[in-house]
Amino acid sequence: MKENNDNANLYRKKILDIIYNAQASHIGSSFSVVEILSAVYRSVDIKKIQNLDNDRERILLSKGHAAAALYVILNQFGLMCNKDLESYYTNGSVLGGHVTHNVQYIEHSTGALGHGLSVSTGIAIGLKSKRIDSRVYVVVGDGELHEGSNWEALMLAAHLNLNNICVLVDNNKLGGIGKIKDCCSLKNLLFKFEAFGLKAYEVDGHNEYEIYSTINKSKSSKKPTAIVCNTIKGKGVSFMENNNIWHYRPPSTEEYQKALAELSRE
Repeated sequence: MKENNDNANLYRKKILDIIYNAQASHIGSSFSVVEILSAVYRSVDIKKIQNLDNDRERILLSKGHAAAALYVILNQFGLMCNKDLESYYTNGSVLGGHVTHNVQYIEHSTGALGHGLSVSTGIAIGLKSKRIDSRVYVVVGDGELHEGSNWEALMLAAHLNLNNICVLVDNNKLGGIGKIKDCCSLKNLLFKFEAFGLKAYEVDGHNEYEIYSTINKSKSSKKPTAIVCNTIKGKGVSFMENNNIWHYRPPSTEEYQKALAELSRE
C-alpha cells in the first residue's frame, strides 16, 4: 500500500455525488472518516464478512451520521452494489442518512451517538465467551465521547482485558454545535485512553497507510486498543474544511461543481 491512499479522493467524489443527488447532509463528517474506514476494511478478511462467518471481524460505525462514507467503502470492497449505493437517501431506499442494520453487512444501527462503543464492548465479550478469535472495530466521533456511556464501556473493556476490541476516533475537533474544545474539551485523548487502561496510539487520520499499520501493530496488544486519528472535517474540499455548516446542509449545484473540481485535481 502506498503511504497515502490514491483512492481517497475517488471515495470523496462518490460521497459528494450521492449526497448532492439526494440533497442530504453530513458531508463534512463523511469526508473526515474516509481513510479510517478504508484502513479498517483493508485490515480484515472481507470473505468472512461476505459469508457472515461466526469468526468474522465485526465493524461498527458509531458516528452513524457518516453513513454515506461507510456505504461508499462497502461498495469499494464489494459489499454493496452500485444500484443500492446510488439510491442513498432517496424515497424507497434502505440506505438512510444514518447507518442501519437493515443493510446487509451492517452489524448495528447507529446514530444515537454514544451507543456504538457500548454495543461493541458487548460483542467483544460475546466473542470471548464463545472462544472466537476475531476483533471488533468501532469508529467513534470525538464529539460523541462527551457521552458518559463510552467511558463506562472503556472501563469494563479494560477490566475484562478485551484485547479483541479496537476503538478508532475520528478526531476532527468539531461537534454538531461547534468546536469540541469550546463545548466540552476532551484535551489529551491519548492520555485519557491510557488512564482508562487501554493501549493507545495517535496517528494522522488522513494517512491510510499509517492507520493500517497501527491497526496491525495493535493486534498483538494484550489490552483493548484505542487509535486517535487526527482528521479535518470536510477534508479534501477547501471551502468545506473545518466549516461546520457542512454538518447540516447539502451543496448547491455551484458548490457541487466547485467541490468536484477540487477533488478531481491530481
